[in-house]
Amino acid sequence: MWILALIFSQCILNVLCEDLRSSLYFVNASVQEVVFASTTGTSVPCPAAGVPSASLRWYLATGEEIYDVPGIRHVHQNGTLQIFHIPPSSFSKLIHDNTYYCTAENPSGRIRSQDVHIKAVLREPYTVRVEDQKAMRGNVVVFKCIIPASVEAYITVVSWEKDTMSINAEMSRFLITSTGALYILDVQMEDGLYNYRCMTRHRYTGETRQSNSARLIVSDPTNSAPHILDSFERREVMASHRVELPCKASGHPAPKYRWLKDNRPLEPDTRFRQSVTGLLIERAQPSDTGTYVCEVWNGYGNAEVVGRLQVKEPLKVVVSPRKVKGSVGSQVSLSCSVTGSEEYQLSWYRNGELIYPSNSVRMTGQNRENLVMAGMAKSDGGAYQCFARHGKMSAQDFVQVILEDGTPKILASFSEKVYNINEFVSLSCTVKGTPEPRVTWTLDDEPVVRNTRHRISHYTNTEGHAVSHLNISQTQVPDGGVYRCICNNSAGTVSYQARINGLPASDQ
Repeated sequence: MWILALIFSQCILNVLCEDLRSSLYFVNASVQEVVFASTTGTSVPCPAAGVPSASLRWYLATGEEIYDVPGIRHVHQNGTLQIFHIPPSSFSKLIHDNTYYCTAENPSGRIRSQDVHIKAVLREPYTVRVEDQKAMRGNVVVFKCIIPASVEAYITVVSWEKDTMSINAEMSRFLITSTGALYILDVQMEDGLYNYRCMTRHRYTGETRQSNSARLIVSDPTNSAPHILDSFERREVMASHRVELPCKASGHPAPKYRWLKDNRPLEPDTRFRQSVTGLLIERAQPSDTGTYVCEVWNGYGNAEVVGRLQVKEPLKVVVSPRKVKGSVGSQVSLSCSVTGSEEYQLSWYRNGELIYPSNSVRMTGQNRENLVMAGMAKSDGGAYQCFARHGKMSAQDFVQVILEDGTPKILASFSEKVYNINEFVSLSCTVKGTPEPRVTWTLDDEPVVRNTRHRISHYTNTEGHAVSHLNISQTQVPDGGVYRCICNNSAGTVSYQARINGLPASDQ
């Protein structure tokens, strides 16, 4: 059994190389962490693929291509990375707790996936415990399931028991919070007659543990200052998710509560709700990030809880323009737009290899978000990726850069002909090239002068080819000669010529 921890979701990305009739794309591009039990092993498909079938390879984050280790690690022909189940003695941090990435390569180019951290969790002995608590009648008490720090990230509190009876939502004075704490509200003397236990489950091994039994000592109420029972120091949540900021205190009389954000009273908002456990925020937004203070007081004193809330948005990267066609020797410019965080590290890759600035490559902008490349060679074509990284989060986007031999090529032209005086004559040249060629006309090596009888027009047809027409009305004898259309762009020049003869009036 293996479990994928999804850091954020991202749509399938696809780039099509029209000329090569091939494409590269990502599937499961959101998978950035795979955690599994060492006793079960795991299989991780390569997040990248292509049409036609791409060659898939796995690498360590250092760039070293991985190799098969019999009985430990194997890369299948379909690109799936398999880590086999192992005994604790075979654990290797290089293999079982490391960062990998996968590449896909076909005629379109080569792309690399985002980093995927693969971690095997070893089975280790641990115990969970609950401590005895004291509470005044009519007050509140909080029991917490204490989990060793070494396994805390993998353990979930699944239930609480009162003696042998499982605590459920029908017990109105009993509440289990999202963090696994047990609240008993309006404590009664009879609550001290029972034993309280928590049950936990290991997220990856499935192992369960039951804590020791803890007792509640209930006393009659006496005047006392607030005493904090449940609090927080830091919470992180992804945008649009719900988050709970615990703040609960005992005291007599019952304490009052007030919340502040960044030293200002919390403004009314339908997404914010004070509950018996603290502050609940629905559909958290990045603007909710800040320092929260929960002030607690009664007539005998006061206390406070101070904690930091960080609301994160998933990083999103967009490279533009989406389609890039250029010619050998031309300049290509790409731009990378990043949202979701103001702090990030940005890197550019060409066919999976990191791009460094050079005499022909410039990276401009505050975060090197603009990539400008001059004098492009045919080998510079392929997949260009922009990666943004911030902490454990990362995102990427890529485009295909297609470089052609952009030298103009004449596809259609005019032929020699004889015209009658005052006849209408139309000559045309159709040419392709990258960038689009400029077409000029000459007669006997002299530029054709536009006037009321000589009109030149240009347009681009549906196939993206340049079409130029030279129209001559009321032709005269001097209009005869060798006509040439000259097609020119930065990649070269090509021309075509043919003779057009006027028929003298005496021969008509």
